Amino acid sequence: MMIHHVQLASPPGSEERSRRFFVDRIGLTEVAKPAALAGRGGCWFTGPGVAVHIGTEAGFRPARKAHPAIKVPDLDRLHAELTDVAATTAIDDTELPGHRRFYTCDPHGNRLEFLAELPHRWTLGEGCIVRRATVADVAAIVSLLRDDVLGSSREADDPDLYAEAFLEIDADPRQFLAVVEDPSGSVIGTCQLTFTTTLSRQAATRMSIEAVRVANAVRGSGVGKRLITWALDQGVQRGATLAQLTTDRTREDAHRFYRSLGFNDTHHGMKLALPPS
Repeated sequence: MMIHHVQLASPPGSEERSRRFFVDRIGLTEVAKPAALAGRGGCWFTGPGVAVHIGTEAGFRPARKAHPAIKVPDLDRLHAELTDVAATTAIDDTELPGHRRFYTCDPHGNRLEFLAELPHRWTLGEGCIVRRATVADVAAIVSLLRDDVLGSSREADDPDLYAEAFLEIDADPRQFLAVVEDPSGSVIGTCQLTFTTTLSRQAATRMSIEAVRVANAVRGSGVGKRLITWALDQGVQRGATLAQLTTDRTREDAHRFYRSLGFNDTHHGMKLALPPS
């Protein structure tokens, strides 16, 4: 089961105040209510991984204790922005294991919690670590994607184009966009893991490994091998029974690299470019 949306109440006629807060401050997008519900007032908002419905209520009383907890990609930025317009608590990183969070209220006095996961770090050897990517890593990841003959021709030199896609990836529990940091904190590698369960292979879960890149300066140092070994371990921990990837036919060095790690060329990959919607 998954939660479809959370519902908050507000006083009659307060829709514009809701819009200013949830769109202008939080960064959600308003969506039209169905025609059958539009006459009841209120407004609906959505964003990557979250849907908030605001319904108007006569005799409204704000929820002071019950609240939704909304995961956000940049907790510090949002905290700084909301501190200027609403009463917010300090960011806490001790009470809820593995998370940082703070509380505030919407314009109607309803309690809200915003949180972000503390980045789990896996040791990758020689002072390097691998962790989940954050929004602050997007520019470095795009730079790695562009740093080869194929990537330079198909990736844009504008990280802002990738921001919305990052938010979708980060909100999807079946996606893991990873980065490798060297001892200085520089991003020197990346890969994206996608977990898909189908009815084939006796309802098996398979892990796809995509967009593997290692900075040119450290290629041949073993970072790539350690990154893929880490990825395979993540697949086992998530219950995947098959790891798969595609690699361009021209990347002969990559073919040899993946074969050395046990991958076999058992299938023909086919792709078809679709027209823009």
